Amino acid sequence: MSETRISVDTSLSARRLATLIIALAVGTLAVLLICGLFGQVALTWDTFASRLLRLIAAAAAGAALASAGMAMQGLLRNPLAEPYILGISSGAGVGVLAGLALAHAVALPTWATTPALAVIGSMITCGLVYGIAQRRGRLNPYVLLLSGVIVNAFNGAIMLSIFLLVPPRTITSFAIWAMGGVNEKLAITNPFLLAGSVVIVLVGWLAILRRSAALNALGLGDDVAGSVGVAVSRLRVEAFVIVAVITSAAVMLAGPIGFLGLIVPHICRLLVGPDHRMLAAASGFGGAMFLMIADTLCRMAGSWLQIGEVPVGILTALAGGPFFIYLLRTRLREADQ
Repeated sequence: MSETRISVDTSLSARRLATLIIALAVGTLAVLLICGLFGQVALTWDTFASRLLRLIAAAAAGAALASAGMAMQGLLRNPLAEPYILGISSGAGVGVLAGLALAHAVALPTWATTPALAVIGSMITCGLVYGIAQRRGRLNPYVLLLSGVIVNAFNGAIMLSIFLLVPPRTITSFAIWAMGGVNEKLAITNPFLLAGSVVIVLVGWLAILRRSAALNALGLGDDVAGSVGVAVSRLRVEAFVIVAVITSAAVMLAGPIGFLGLIVPHICRLLVGPDHRMLAAASGFGGAMFLMIADTLCRMAGSWLQIGEVPVGILTALAGGPFFIYLLRTRLREADQ
């Protein structure tokens, strides 16, 4: 009797997940096409194609950051965790800027330096943050967040130092990217690099989805997860590696955008519940739609305000800062009770 019930529940859950994925995929495609109709220049087939490439880059970056944030929150059992706050985004940013500076200095193609250095930067940051917070095989979530803040500041200093080493004419483009803006030039002039980044994000997203049942078990505690067969230490290492790789792809496409990985998973959790199987799917699609809409609004706002283009990172920071404070205050109230 119990075996039959478990079988039926699993089947129903699979059907519900498939329905959710199909609905969100259709919604994401609709957002992509609708956002492609809006821009600062007249709509032609060429401009529409350019906008679609930019929006695909935004969708990939948003999906990567949202799914990475969801994975970190589930892995650490901390609602405040996300790639930007943990310093992973800034680590990838150091790698991207170093690659761009190296390409300018020695005439190397951007694709030959930037992706590898972005991954290296995010991996090093993950290793530092994980090493500082880990003690006897266990992670202290609050020490992890604090170490992320410290590493974030250090990475920011390195990025500012790189600005001093590049020609003045390139500083403006570097600074706009560092504020968080979709790299339209990369999307249009390097379609193979864009395609590679999209593939990396999809593979990483599927890898997180595959580990979502283990994240459900981990939510009950390390000991409980271990008792049902979850290799907790291995899961943590795998998750950090996946997050580092997809975050580096997102930062390469759209700069170190902050708080998206915090906002979207929490919104999705309200809509689909705490089950990480549903949450992983919803966060990826939700992040893609969120960043496409935000990027379109920023492009249009730049035209309305006659200031060129507003970096989307400014919008996410303005929305995410108060949201982070709200979550922090809620967490502190829960701890006091």
